[in-house]
Amino acid sequence: MKKTDIPIVVPAGLEARKTEFSEYLESARLRLEKFAGRYGWQYLTDKTFVDSWEIYDDKRDFDRRICELAGVATDTKLPATYSAALERRVLITVTPGLYLANYPQGDEPEAFVKLLCHEMAHRLHIRILDGNEEAMGPVWFYEGFALFAAGQFADSYHPLAENELLGIFAESERGDYRRYAHAFRQLAARVESFQDFLTWPAQEDFIERLKRLLENG
Repeated sequence: MKKTDIPIVVPAGLEARKTEFSEYLESARLRLEKFAGRYGWQYLTDKTFVDSWEIYDDKRDFDRRICELAGVATDTKLPATYSAALERRVLITVTPGLYLANYPQGDEPEAFVKLLCHEMAHRLHIRILDGNEEAMGPVWFYEGFALFAAGQFADSYHPLAENELLGIFAESERGDYRRYAHAFRQLAARVESFQDFLTWPAQEDFIERLKRLLENG
């Protein structure tokens, strides 16, 4: 994913910050490239994930644009914490300040860079799986992968108890991303092959594999 001059679309009041934003995106690109190289996936970052980046300083405008790109009603209620997405190769985010206002739990070093990396990591995940989005697994798994790739909550990592992990495995609704980050990191540290681990969600015995991993840990 070589450096490119990606168009950055901002409200008039943010024009003076375009250089700053460009540096954020370049840092995120390098972060993801480094992660991919660690597991032999650097070739999957040769092509860019993003054609343009739209930044909003109003959450309502951000929500409307996300809905528009996703093809859903523009008055759809989105979570207050929702601050970034990558749809149709358009990266859409709120400003760094609004991100931390929306999601104060995410306040950590390089928080905004990691947020951008997270969104691109979802697209890397899809490429790893040869374009099969269905094979990405449940929410906690694919969000866990993106959190892991971006290095989010790495400094605050702590292992979870077995009952907490089993609870996450059974969740059907979105939960606390910090728990997803801890769970995914904990499991990834136990597998023999991380590359193989990403194929588990497509297997019929996915949950059984996870439980055996806990038993052997």
